[in-house]
Amino acid sequence: MEQNEIVKHIKQQFFVYRNGIIADNLRRAGDTHSVIFGLNIPQLQIIAKKVGKNKEAAIDLWENSSSRESRMIAPMIYPKDEMLFEDACNWINTVENTEIADNLCHKLLRELPFAESLIMEYHDKTRDILRYISLRLAMNLFILGRLVNINEIHVFAQNEVERNCKMTILL
Repeated sequence: MEQNEIVKHIKQQFFVYRNGIIADNLRRAGDTHSVIFGLNIPQLQIIAKKVGKNKEAAIDLWENSSSRESRMIAPMIYPKDEMLFEDACNWINTVENTEIADNLCHKLLRELPFAESLIMEYHDKTRDILRYISLRLAMNLFILGRLVNINEIHVFAQNEVERNCKMTILL
C-alpha cells in the first residue's frame, strides 16, 4: 500500500470509531484541536496494530496538528529504531497539550535509547509543556527501571515544585 493510501486508511478508521459524545466532551474540556473524532487509546491501538510501524505515515500524521487522533496515533506507528534525537526534539517542540505529551512519552519517547538525554534537554526550558514532557518522560523511565540519573532528576523535580506551575504541579 502506498504512503498516501496508508494515511487515508487510518483516517477512514477514525471515522469508523468516531464518538461524538467523547469529542464534544473533549472540546468542552478545552481541547484546541479543530478535528476531534473522540477515539480512545484502545481504539487507536487497534488501528495502529493493523497498520504496523511506518515512519512516513507517522510523520504525515504528526504534521496534521489540527487532528487530535492524528497526533495520538503517530507515536504508536513510528518505528523507535528510526527516530533520531533531532527528530524527537522536533516532535517535542510541537506538542500542544498534556494528553499529546503523555501519549508521546508513553508510546514512543520512553523506548528510545536516548530518552534520558531528552529529559536533560528539556527539564529547564521556559515553556511549561516542555518541562512537563521532561518530567513525564522521567516518570516513564523510572517505572521501567531505566532511569539512571535519579538523584539529578530528583533535583529537577524539586525545582519544578518550587515553580508552582499549574501544568506540572500535579505530576
